[in-house]
Amino acid sequence: FAFDRDQIPGVLRSIGFEDCQFFEVQPSVRHAGTHAFLARRTSADPAGNLAILSFRGTDDDDITDLGADADFLLTSWERGGKVHSGFAGALLDVQDDLLAALEPVTGRLLFTGHSFGAALATLLASLRTPTVLYTIGSPRVGDADFVEALKTIDCRRFVDCCDFAPTLPPELLGYVHLGKAHYIDRHRNVASDPGSVFEEEDRHHARVEYLVEHAWRPGNVAIRDLADHSPINYVTAIP
Repeated sequence: FAFDRDQIPGVLRSIGFEDCQFFEVQPSVRHAGTHAFLARRTSADPAGNLAILSFRGTDDDDITDLGADADFLLTSWERGGKVHSGFAGALLDVQDDLLAALEPVTGRLLFTGHSFGAALATLLASLRTPTVLYTIGSPRVGDADFVEALKTIDCRRFVDCCDFAPTLPPELLGYVHLGKAHYIDRHRNVASDPGSVFEEEDRHHARVEYLVEHAWRPGNVAIRDLADHSPINYVTAIP
């Protein structure tokens, strides 16, 4: 999301979220690009309470974000397995504040984020279990032991067709995805784990169609793999 302290609370109030708390790291800290907000909606019935913690994705203009993405060596994680060093460091800068803010939260709790933000949401889910974890265009976060430690998490992992981010870091480095993919095909239909054969055929046709119909137009990115990482393409497809 565009991290606008003035705009976000107003949008959230319009859909019933009366409380919004921001978490940002000051520029002097190593991972200056770590940003999140916690929004809460209360109900007369406590079971109807809903809280959403959303992490912002990579800021292309913030070199610390790009550095965190590139720091892909695996490091031991306190809740089991090994995880991406850059993601772990980025979460650490806001971890204590986030866990303290979540302590009094009751009712349903949803974690989410796009790209870099999805990775941070996944890491936090290992420290405080949410009702559901929605990841949007998430890279791989940790190894098989880390994923095994999170096997009870209700994870909805959305992958938009040719989006390049879910292919990183590569499996050959020991990385494994959490949860089955909810795959968004080139016709904008969402299917749960449709299989590698279907996905590869769909991606092939999508790349060809994009090259013919869109890549040459001014203002468009050159390849489908970059275009499909855009948050707006997820928003328009996810029901």
